[in-house]
Amino acid sequence: MQRVSFFIDGFNVYHKINEYQEITGICYKWLNYKSLLSSFLQPDQTLKDIYFFTAISRGRGPESVNRHNKYITALKNIGIIVITGRFITTTIECRVRNCNFSGNRNFNKEQEKKTDVNLAINMVLDACNNEYDKCFLLSSDSDFVPALDRVREMGKNVGLLVPPQDKKVNATPCDQLRYACRGNGNKIINLKFDMLRHHLLPEIVIDPKTSIPVRIQNEYMTSGVINKIFKE
Repeated sequence: MQRVSFFIDGFNVYHKINEYQEITGICYKWLNYKSLLSSFLQPDQTLKDIYFFTAISRGRGPESVNRHNKYITALKNIGIIVITGRFITTTIECRVRNCNFSGNRNFNKEQEKKTDVNLAINMVLDACNNEYDKCFLLSSDSDFVPALDRVREMGKNVGLLVPPQDKKVNATPCDQLRYACRGNGNKIINLKFDMLRHHLLPEIVIDPKTSIPVRIQNEYMTSGVINKIFKE
């Protein structure tokens, strides 16, 4: 059996889902990645690991932090490996041309750190340690091309899952990512929003070790999540 691992760029996917929610009112933020990604396995393949890379933004308020933490806990409860980076706040000078504003032209901006690096390191390290035979990257970020190239050089098959996008936006991955996934045994899959509706977490996810429940946030209920309890 071919062992397959998945590496998820959490924020890259989140922004696509968030944009879709703003347009349609449909929320897929309570997504069951284990169910979704397992659906792409072939009969001769077995799931090895699913990694989810993210960072928690404190600048968006305590409610946002609470929702993010609960989702992370729910993913851990179904066996997904969550690795977190961090946000830092930097001061940026406004560079808008012909701006007549006479006040303070500096503003604070949050920047995500370590998430991309963590993903690339873990993908290459697991290849070095022969933890998988094939890996899929779920992202549209071309910064991961060097990591994919290195994994291919080590004799591993690589695949690309492109995050879903609105129909008005071109969902074709950049040429660099497509080229990095070239060759026999490699695959590029464009995800569609219609796929996600069949792979949502239930309203309550039970921690298999402590039996503590994690309940879906009200803000995510527009997704029509099945009303049942999930327990590994």
